[in-house]
Amino acid sequence: MSRVLLLGLDGATYSVLEPAFGAGHMPVLKKLLDRGASGILTSTVPPYTPPGWTSIFTGVNPGKHGIFGFTLGNAQRNDGLVRLDVVTAPAIWNAANAQGARIGLFNIPMTYPPPRVDGFAVAGMLTPEGGGTTPEGFTFPDWLGGELAQAAGGYEIDIEVNYDVDWRSTDIIERLSRNLARKRSALRYLLETDGDLPLLFAVLEAPDRLMHVHYKYIDPRCEHYGRPEAGPIRERAWAFFDEMDAVMGDLVEWAGGDGYVVTMSDHGFGPKDKVVNVNRALEEWGLLAVGGAGRAGRSAQLRKAARKVKKVVPKGAWKRAKSAAHGNIDWSKTRAFSSPNPQQGIYVNLEGREPNGIVPAAAYESVRDEIIERLGALVDPDDGRPVADIIHKREDVCFGPEAERAPDLFPVCRAYSYELSEGLFSPGILTDYRHLPRGFHHMDGIFGIAGPGVEPQPGQRASLYDIMPTALYLAGLEVPEVDGEVLTHLLSTDIVQGRPPVIRAMDLPVAAAGAEAKPYSAEEEAQIEQSLRNLGYL
Repeated sequence: MSRVLLLGLDGATYSVLEPAFGAGHMPVLKKLLDRGASGILTSTVPPYTPPGWTSIFTGVNPGKHGIFGFTLGNAQRNDGLVRLDVVTAPAIWNAANAQGARIGLFNIPMTYPPPRVDGFAVAGMLTPEGGGTTPEGFTFPDWLGGELAQAAGGYEIDIEVNYDVDWRSTDIIERLSRNLARKRSALRYLLETDGDLPLLFAVLEAPDRLMHVHYKYIDPRCEHYGRPEAGPIRERAWAFFDEMDAVMGDLVEWAGGDGYVVTMSDHGFGPKDKVVNVNRALEEWGLLAVGGAGRAGRSAQLRKAARKVKKVVPKGAWKRAKSAAHGNIDWSKTRAFSSPNPQQGIYVNLEGREPNGIVPAAAYESVRDEIIERLGALVDPDDGRPVADIIHKREDVCFGPEAERAPDLFPVCRAYSYELSEGLFSPGILTDYRHLPRGFHHMDGIFGIAGPGVEPQPGQRASLYDIMPTALYLAGLEVPEVDGEVLTHLLSTDIVQGRPPVIRAMDLPVAAAGAEAKPYSAEEEAQIEQSLRNLGYL
């Protein structure tokens, strides 16, 4: 059985990689993509980390695994933060272990609590960091965490970020570099002590963190690329890309010459130009009402004052104030409202589903159609062009038993360069971020398949859902029935004809079956929420 490496690069995108390759950076990744099939990996709608990585490791769409953002529910149904133990579908490790194949999991977002696998699991993003130098309960087996901390001189899941200030310097890259060095030491320890397994799934989250802050300094298509401050930041970013490339080299060496490497990102990146303040727009269109003290915020003068206050008050205090203001929505007169930011959608205030729902089922479609008409007619006064590219109805992009919990509409605005925000008391429907070098998620991620019998084939396309079944097939295993497909057209006919994929129904447990972890404590939830706020996700 050949070894199979699933190499995850959170947020990796060709618009940043190609300039880096052209400047001579990241030779390991470039060679990996050049020697096999590679191309665009289409993300979920919306292209966000929680639904993206969950779709990668389950092979199914969010309507089946139930993850639509960093939080469950919406402004009326606050069901807390997402975790692995709320995923409602089996994962690649369940399918592998059921067939006697061991697997190693390292730093995959959405894998806390760490699953009980035959192999090892080191949880990734959304794991409580704790108050010490090393998190608690972030590995399976549990004792492994102490060994990793000793081998790496401590361990941290993620870095501290604050996108409001991090764009000004290379400080965030230095923090990413220190974090990566520890993760590399931990990975080396794992591969030296327990590397004899057929499947390894490892993710590096650093590209996402860096490009949220410095994207426009790195993409030559952006005006910021030529600014005087861009050069030093870009050179440090490229040097850090080489540090990541060295880690990739360690992993590719583990796979060996007769192994397969499946590379993927959960989404791509592009420039962040503006924000669409959804609740502000819905209020202006008569679809959302504000009552009580919240009415005062509707005056243009107070909105301008609020914008000035936001610049000087602590971010956490501003976020709490914004949350309290949103509590003044008059649900008895509100027909639609924004989803939490990471869901990038709009909910109808549907009677019988929402606690304060007023829209009867018979009016559901007419309300959706009214929103689509209104948003479709919205133009940016700066250029006179429509803001929305397309407004997906929920059933167009997700299906399955969990789909009814998703937003009812998913607008895509200027290829996600216009991000949706809950903003209610913003000065206008659009907020301009073009002056900042920030980036935002894009539908087009990257993928590659390299190994025996895979010829160079650039310019291909695949879906996130295809990663899990393809990796299982390359490992010589049977494939459960999922939404994705085995990418046999990218493999040699000798391989496929000699061993046709076996796809069948499997009675598998859900992703976190047997995992032991208490619910987040109030302190842990507050810590994770603050981290997500600093990342701009809440």
